[in-house]
Amino acid sequence: MPEKKQVLIICHTAAGQMYLGVLLKRIWYSPVLARTAEEGIRMAMKTSCDLVLIDGDVSQGELQYSISLLRSDPSIRNAPLVIIMTNDNPKVSRPLLAQGCAAILTKPLDLSVVYGVLARLSGLPRSTPRVPVKMRVDIEEGIPENVLTCIDISEGGLYLRTLEPLPRGTILHIRFTLPLDSAEIRLTAEVVRTSPLGVQFEMEPGIGLRFVDMPDDTLLHIRNFVQWETIGDLEWEFNI
Repeated sequence: MPEKKQVLIICHTAAGQMYLGVLLKRIWYSPVLARTAEEGIRMAMKTSCDLVLIDGDVSQGELQYSISLLRSDPSIRNAPLVIIMTNDNPKVSRPLLAQGCAAILTKPLDLSVVYGVLARLSGLPRSTPRVPVKMRVDIEEGIPENVLTCIDISEGGLYLRTLEPLPRGTILHIRFTLPLDSAEIRLTAEVVRTSPLGVQFEMEPGIGLRFVDMPDDTLLHIRNFVQWETIGDLEWEFNI
């Protein structure tokens, strides 16, 4: 697994800090929590942070002051800055982007959007979140193993456990049903990664598949499953 990127989270409420801290841990980041920009700068002096995440639901003056402070401090000014806020009014967001913000995310948070933005800004190769799962996947092609076990899934693809990996570029037609669901999903997928037994100690032997030409409704179906499995148990009371 790659080393976790450190993210400085500046949020004035305990509920918001807990929500963002847990969310980031679950998508493989290391959160550093602060209530104010001043406190965040003191923490950034002690530990290098790759990103800054600010809860922007404060007064406009306070938010602008925090951004100016962060952009002027040498310990943190080069880290991409992301604002999370309820108001998605362009009249509010445009000045923030002009002030040096790298991105603005709106509440309630969409896990896929959050993950994609943070991955892009922190340089992570994977652009969609994945979750561990154990489910049967049927393969329509006449290969030696036409039933395999999926051990993780994202909206972009899945990983199948097998001791006999297929060559990269192999096209497969697969069908499966997500856990606690009844709708069968049928998709075309391409083998994009192989992991033979013993090659990578930390990874189970198998094949990584990338979905090809997925219908929008199926994409949304899998995206909702991944989001629920990742943060479905979390709630953020925005009015705190």
